[in-house]
Amino acid sequence: IPIHEADKEKTAFITQDGLWEFNVLPQGIMNGPPTFQRTMHNLIGYGRWDCVIVYLDDILIFSTTFDEHVQHVREILSMLDKANFQVNPDKCNIAVREINFLSHTMNEKLIKPNGEKIKAITDLPAPTTLKEANEFLGKINWYRKIIPNFAHIAAPLHKVTNKTKAHRHEFTWGPEQQAAFNEFKNLLTTYPLFLEYPDLSTTFVLTTDASEIGIGGILRQDTITGTKINYFKSRVLSDTERKYDTIEREALAIYWCLTELRSYIGDSDIIIETDHEP
Repeated sequence: IPIHEADKEKTAFITQDGLWEFNVLPQGIMNGPPTFQRTMHNLIGYGRWDCVIVYLDDILIFSTTFDEHVQHVREILSMLDKANFQVNPDKCNIAVREINFLSHTMNEKLIKPNGEKIKAITDLPAPTTLKEANEFLGKINWYRKIIPNFAHIAAPLHKVTNKTKAHRHEFTWGPEQQAAFNEFKNLLTTYPLFLEYPDLSTTFVLTTDASEIGIGGILRQDTITGTKINYFKSRVLSDTERKYDTIEREALAIYWCLTELRSYIGDSDIIIETDHEP
């Protein structure tokens, strides 16, 4: 993507061989990724969300039949070629039934964490610094939609990582944090971590709950072949929200989950389940 002549000086950097400027868009500058994403969306996104998903330079093409897939791949490659974008063959997987995409493994039935990424998390030693604790939270947070009660489990970790700059030196790692750390690792290796794609002809069921620590919900569908788990949602309550009455926290859980999952549920029928009995 060419950079406007007047803006090239803003990308300047110094080396031992002198001052250099970028002629095309690099990914390292602040507006690089969103600009590239918008370009890719404008190029191949419109009207093709039923067969292609684009995230920066990762393009996922999916089809129901092999012949349809060949047609879709040819169409997308032709569009990229006309726009002078090149594709690296070594990084392409064509006509496969399962693929790794954005740290997840996906097939026609479900989405699950990538095995190599999970192993990288489970191999991490217990954090000894604030930086290491935040890195662990960042990695595990990527799979929060697959882990039930994520916010409740992570609460002890957030307690020691939510530090202002002046208090970062006060980091401590105690038994409570170690227990949460071990529970996450245990869930990643023993819990059936996967989400199934929704069946738009079946009613959604949203089961919500609230505690003094956080709120959460499980989106599922009860089909003739069994229960499909579609999504897990949870978050920690703010200091103000913790002062809510029980019925208010339960209502907040319903409202927040519906708001967060709105794009997922669409205009489908939905049943709300809660164990609260006012």
